[in-house]
Amino acid sequence: MIDFTLSILPIALLIFLMTKKNSMPSYQALPLAALVLYAIKLIHFESDPNLINATVISGLLYAWTPILVIWGAILLFKTMEYSGSMDVVRDGLNGISRNEIAQLMIIGWAFSFLIEGASGFGTPAALAAPILVGLGVNPIKVAILCLIMNSIPVSFGAVGTPLWFGLGDQLDLSDEVLREIGFKTAIIHTVAALVIPVIALRFVVSWQKIRKNLLFIYLSILGCTLPYLVLARFDYEFPSLLGGLAGLLVSVFLAKNRLASNQPLRRITPRSGRGI
Repeated sequence: MIDFTLSILPIALLIFLMTKKNSMPSYQALPLAALVLYAIKLIHFESDPNLINATVISGLLYAWTPILVIWGAILLFKTMEYSGSMDVVRDGLNGISRNEIAQLMIIGWAFSFLIEGASGFGTPAALAAPILVGLGVNPIKVAILCLIMNSIPVSFGAVGTPLWFGLGDQLDLSDEVLREIGFKTAIIHTVAALVIPVIALRFVVSWQKIRKNLLFIYLSILGCTLPYLVLARFDYEFPSLLGGLAGLLVSVFLAKNRLASNQPLRRITPRSGRGI
């Protein structure tokens, strides 16, 4: 019983530190929990110190891949923020369409789809949400919309990291098996995409506005998911990236050609702000 208690102690400690009233940030809580685990292995279980140290080094090397992806995502976000690119995107979006649904689908759906495929790890919400907030959308509603929208491309996020790293490296699966898993996953997500973006939009706009723009919404959805589904049949790295790029081009083209509701929605007045 004591072995089991000590084994789960680091996990319980981590949960406690990050959920208590004055919670500890993850970059402090995680190393502390790891240090406790190290001490338990060394003192109570009397493990070989060389083996423990080798395991730590192996874990760090495994973590290096997602760490580099996250670092690139943060670099992309900071570059866009401080270079003024987000302001350019906001101005360009208003030039494409002042229709609220069009803006939400272009940024919250297609652009996020593309960014998820490129870097993943929360980057779509980190990039898309500030842009939409800058266009005047309620920050809480934007956060909900972006997180719900992001549930479709996530399995192929960061050029397929969940598959080739999360499954391939850990379970030693072949490319053929990964492609089969990826294609079946894409089928499920493509079917779910017929409903999920509409649910996400409902947190921001009324059903009346959604119905008026339903054709544009579904063409924008299919612009991302059909290439995504076809690509997943042959590859498990680029479906979200290239599907998002195709969907973004389709959505912008449709918005420019005023396929969104002929009756203009309220104009979204840009306002300054860096984030939500």
